[in-house]
Amino acid sequence: MTGGPPAGRHPFRFGVYAGTLSGIDALRALAVGAEEAGYASLLVPDHLDERWSPVVSLALAAGWTSRIALGTLMLAADLRRPAVLFKDLATLDQAAPGRLEIGLGAGWYPPDFARAGLPMAPPGIRIERLAETAHILKELWEKGAISYEGRHCSAVDAIGAPRPGPATWVMGGGGPRMLRTAVAHADIVSLTARLSSGRRDTPLGDNARAERFDERVRWVREFAAEAGRAHAPELQCLLIDAAVVTDSEEYATRRLAPRFGLPPGEVLDSPVVLAGTADEICARLRERRERFGISYWVLPAARWKEFVPVVQRMTGT
Repeated sequence: MTGGPPAGRHPFRFGVYAGTLSGIDALRALAVGAEEAGYASLLVPDHLDERWSPVVSLALAAGWTSRIALGTLMLAADLRRPAVLFKDLATLDQAAPGRLEIGLGAGWYPPDFARAGLPMAPPGIRIERLAETAHILKELWEKGAISYEGRHCSAVDAIGAPRPGPATWVMGGGGPRMLRTAVAHADIVSLTARLSSGRRDTPLGDNARAERFDERVRWVREFAAEAGRAHAPELQCLLIDAAVVTDSEEYATRRLAPRFGLPPGEVLDSPVVLAGTADEICARLRERRERFGISYWVLPAARWKEFVPVVQRMTGT
């Protein structure tokens, strides 16, 4: 690894996204292996299906690691009361001080709400609640106390204990309302395809095209300027499909085009896909940082080992 990032650009870093886990040994191996390989973060989802509790999973990982950032991608704010969520996260910080990347989302998957016995509000209401939740959490985190009465959330004499150390806040999305909220509250903005369908099996199609991400980046920059941010937020992207392969065109034709509902060439250009030889992947990463400004890439856990050479080559550059 030589040199540094271009002026005004964030250096490359990489996270591992731990989806479904087969057991405690698998979580331990992933956490320890990713840290030793140079990954910047271990990130977990928040769904009420076969996946594990995000906060408890990270608490376990904190005991096995010492450097890697531990985070959520994303906690569904509507499933928890803000002051209760603060208590869990601040306690986790005691086990991994200074290592938390707290990803907050509005929730998008209807079965999660049904399983929790909660009504799923329209997107605009969920985004408003998310903004109020973020406000309460950050006030408790930074000031240690809050009384607040919002349109959707409230807290009376809430106490920010145990006292946590610094944390990184992450929010993101694919539409302008969500991205405006992310820019207002987060250190890192995660760019995604829009998830308004509420289904996992729907081909992303136009949502995944590179041109749609150009639009999302433009929104982020406009919102950051409106908010008077001195620096643009770090941009993150969760890769839906990633593979080190010798023939990316063949891989795109056989696997990606049917999955995404896009022609092979267009799906290979999508920021949510990263496929090719190691050299091709590194070149794509540089091109995408130049075009979109994305420097923080999150890989599916199933692919973390094959991407180690790319991670070690690109991290910090």
